[in-house]
Amino acid sequence: MIQIDIQRTGFPVKIGDVELWFDSSIENLRKFFNVDELAKKKLEQVQERANNIQFPEKVDFETIKNLDPETVDTALDLNKEFIAAQYDIIFGDGTFKKLYAKYPDIIALEKALDIVGVAIAQKIEEQEEERKKEVEKKKSEYLNKKKQKRK
Repeated sequence: MIQIDIQRTGFPVKIGDVELWFDSSIENLRKFFNVDELAKKKLEQVQERANNIQFPEKVDFETIKNLDPETVDTALDLNKEFIAAQYDIIFGDGTFKKLYAKYPDIIALEKALDIVGVAIAQKIEEQEEERKKEVEKKKSEYLNKKKQKRK
């Protein structure tokens, strides 16, 4: 029997106590760099349900306390679903539910999402530098072997 082990491309990302996996394969990076666009498409589906609700242009304590509770809940649900879509696109379906079960605070999870995006982008850049070095090393080894054979 021949067994070839495969190591997934990616790295762990810990948000609070929840450890997730970011898939940094080329296939998944396309999704990561388009996360806002993909999340907006998912949000469009949610917005269709909320089309008949009038949201105030200015949101502050006064406008919120005078709003119908259903309108406020719908607005919160829209924001929550938009944040959920981004987490699920980045880390896979069900990620947001897992995080929200542990941390039921949409504002904190939204802030963390911004930090996560920046940290992942930095890690991707580091991995790209490592890949370049590895390619150069293999290229150099190949050229040296080729040179050795010619002697």
